[in-house]
Amino acid sequence: MKNNQENCQIVYRPVLFIIGTFIISWICAGLMVKINYNSHAALFTFLDFMENASPLFCALVLFREYFVRGKLLFNFFLGTPNKVSHYAIVFALFVAQFFNFYLFKIEGAELSVQAFMITFAGQFMLGGGLEEGGWRGYLLPCLYKKYNILFSSVLVSIVWFFWHLPYFFISGSMQAGESFLSYALIGIITGFILTVIYVLTKSVLLCMLFHSWQNTIVMTVQADMLNIWFAVSFILLGVVSILICMFKKKQDIL
Repeated sequence: MKNNQENCQIVYRPVLFIIGTFIISWICAGLMVKINYNSHAALFTFLDFMENASPLFCALVLFREYFVRGKLLFNFFLGTPNKVSHYAIVFALFVAQFFNFYLFKIEGAELSVQAFMITFAGQFMLGGGLEEGGWRGYLLPCLYKKYNILFSSVLVSIVWFFWHLPYFFISGSMQAGESFLSYALIGIITGFILTVIYVLTKSVLLCMLFHSWQNTIVMTVQADMLNIWFAVSFILLGVVSILICMFKKKQDIL
């Protein structure tokens, strides 16, 4: 698959990307299962970082020959200049995702701003936000060359789900004890939101920030996720993201 960017012919290698990402991630996850966190906290944290960052590492390795040309590395993270309205929509998605949880916060549960900010910094530098360098930065544009944007987004989410499977067996992880089906559905809806952020800005950095933002919200805002209206609001946000993608595509054609 090829793509013209900054006057460079980019050759995507999706199979190599997926294989490399899964090998690094699953080896790290396997070691984490065997390691006692309390006895080897530093090693456990390092393996967790490597697992989260494996999609980004593989994308950077496969893009390495292009980063020396022009501003490809710069554009990879920051995207290309876009309309102010596009960034306003992205900002609105950040806000909406927060209020999705905050409005259905368990009665009496407290939200610490300090804990929120510390968790967010940790997620961005060491946690789930790093994944987006590969998912939205490499795999999504690669698939979009062959399929439509919504189908490509679903495919990325499916790969993302299987990539996360080992975490269901790691004690203390966000995925431990979760339903496979509900987690997959959440991943697909979140994938639509991340896709529209990338479509509007082409910025991997904004996708990384949103992923970190969502993980932080899940970890610090105690919401009643069994509330039917919580599920409805979350699904609606995914539907809005789909509609924005379709509208953007129509604009590009016109």
